[in-house]
Amino acid sequence: MKKDEYRRWFSDQLVMQNRLLMGAIAAMAGLGLVATLLEMVIFASILRVGFVGSWILAFLMTAGILGLVLFLTYLRLPKQLADREHELELDDRVTIIRTAPTMTAVWTYALGSLESDQSWIERLLGMLALPQRLFCAAYFAWQRTEQLKAINVNDCAAVIRLIDRKAERVEVGLLMEELQLSNLEATLRNLSLIDGVMFLAQKTLGLSLTNRLVDDMTEWIKKQKSAE
Repeated sequence: MKKDEYRRWFSDQLVMQNRLLMGAIAAMAGLGLVATLLEMVIFASILRVGFVGSWILAFLMTAGILGLVLFLTYLRLPKQLADREHELELDDRVTIIRTAPTMTAVWTYALGSLESDQSWIERLLGMLALPQRLFCAAYFAWQRTEQLKAINVNDCAAVIRLIDRKAERVEVGLLMEELQLSNLEATLRNLSLIDGVMFLAQKTLGLSLTNRLVDDMTEWIKKQKSAE
């Protein structure tokens, strides 16, 4: 593939990933709505039978409780789904590279952790906050769609082209040497949003591509040739 073909492929990849994100947002919001309705009915029933005796008051109290939990969950969202920071020494200075959480991490946050060492109280609280996490995860995914729109296609496509040609892990230092990137930190942060771009941080930070992403590029070029 030539440079312009990598740019075209990357632009198409952004469009496809944006569509997948919109589907994920719809799924999270839909599941959150169903879970909210179930929790409202259960909590309102408990409050009405055991405490207030009125359905209207029970539903109002339930809505207030769920709203408060949603607000507290939203406040914790930046810490729960925070960027990962990597310190690199480049050009005799320390550079902080930030990488975004993967969508797998976002779904794990939304649906709850499956760790077996959680206490029953932690499991219960996690289940009760499920609707709020789903709504917050949907909001987080919507923010990612906005970030995808601001990606510098030329710089990101150039990095992917270099990694694809090397067909192996590429160190960040090598990117600095071989590519004239306008903003290294921003480019790497943008690349962390792309499904199939892996950041490897065993000793020093490096990048690689998944086989699935490479196969997607191969399939894309075949379709382009068949269309000509």
